[in-house]
This record gives sequence, C-alpha cells and structure tokens, in this order.
Amino acid sequence: MHDSSEFVWIVGRQEWTTCGWNAQEGCKVYMRMAHDGNRLVIQSLRATHVLAFLLVFSFLYFVVESGLLAWIIQNALSISGQDIEEQMLDKYKLTAHRHIQWLADSAGRNTDAVNDSFVNSEGRACRNTIQGRTSVTDDRGYICERAFLMSNGCCEVGTQSIRFSCVWCDLYTGCCSHYEQCVSCCLRPEQKNILLKMIVSTSGHRLRQILSATDQFELCMLKCRTSSNSVHSENKYKSEKMKYCYKQEPNRPFSR
Repeated sequence: MHDSSEFVWIVGRQEWTTCGWNAQEGCKVYMRMAHDGNRLVIQSLRATHVLAFLLVFSFLYFVVESGLLAWIIQNALSISGQDIEEQMLDKYKLTAHRHIQWLADSAGRNTDAVNDSFVNSEGRACRNTIQGRTSVTDDRGYICERAFLMSNGCCEVGTQSIRFSCVWCDLYTGCCSHYEQCVSCCLRPEQKNILLKMIVSTSGHRLRQILSATDQFELCMLKCRTSSNSVHSENKYKSEKMKYCYKQEPNRPFSR
C-alpha cells in the first residue's frame, strides 16, 4: 500500500516538493522538467570548466614554449637588480669622501714637498698614465717627458718635471688639451670637493666606472678619459683643443 504522498527532491533547490498520488499529471511533468533542467545546468557548468581549463592550459603552454615566460622572468629580475644596484650606487657615491683615498687627506700626514731623495729612489714604485707618447703623469701628480721617467714608474723630481700642472687646462671648465695634463691638474689636493660634486651628479655606467677607483689618481685617470662632458654628439667635440675633462659639464659653452 502506497503512502498518500511521494516526495521528489529537486537538485539545486535544497527543498522538498510534494505531489500527491492523485495530483494532476501536470505537477509530475513539472517536477520532471525541473529535474532535467538542473541536470542540464550542471552539465553546462562542467563543460564550461573544462573549456576554461583547456584555454588556460593552452595559454600556459604557449607562454612556456615560445620563451615568453623566460623573457618575462629575466626582465623582471633585471629590472629588480638594476633598481637595487642603482640604490647601492646612490648610497655609495655619497660616501665617496671616505672610501676614496684623497691627496688632501694624506697631505696632513706628509710635508708640503715630497722628499726628493725618497721619491727618486728605486724603492718607491709609482703608477703612471703609461699611454702618453711624449709625456707621463705619475700618481703623485708629477708630469714629465718620457726621458725623465725612472724605472720605478716615477717622474724624476727636478726642473724637467712639474707637479699638479694645469698649464694647458681651462680651470673653469676643468678641461685640458692633453690627457696627462688633465690627470696632473685633477690630482691637486684642492680638487677634492670639485671631484666629490662630480661624483654626486654622475649616474649610470659612468658612475659604476668612477666608483671603482680606490684613490684620487685612479679617479682622475677614469674621469679625464674623453667622456660625454666634452662631446656634443658622437665623434664631435665641444672643443677640439680641450677634450679631457675632470669636472662636470660647465654652464657656459666651451671656448673653441
């Protein structure tokens, strides 16, 4: 014997709907249609999920196989690395007065003039600009002709050598006609503040080069090499006579 009622569970509605055994046929048809409709909705959602998964998988496969993912990661790391490096350089250049050895700082520990017998002895080796055909500047600021360059790399102190020579330099622009003159003039102890200002206003690849210097001599050699300060555009100098500069670009045009 059947109960007077049957219970039909409609999926998705989470409620009971009751139709009696003697209910109209339309009620039963409605219940079947509701059940079939919910089943179609579920099947449609499943198909949508599968399609979305296939699209995502296809996109990821393309990104990996085309090398796009590697390119994105490489550029992200590169940008991050550049930002970190720039921050370190900016911080480092503000402490250049401490990590670079300056002649002005060592002047207090030495006498005003260098002892000639010590300088001219073979026991003291000097670094020098090397590449000059006719003249050379050593790391003490002496400039001399190659004939007066001793075997230890130092210029022989005497009438044939000049210390901190700026004869062929424009002191306003900080540019000189010869590389060796630029280095010698740049090595003047009083140039420290000028060079520190130059470092602070420098950035990028040039700053990385400059901050590799450990003392004023290395700094002057790096800075005096022909740079953008003395060039209008590629291979075109602001002054054909003053190509080598130890200061930043001046506010007024170069003299021709």
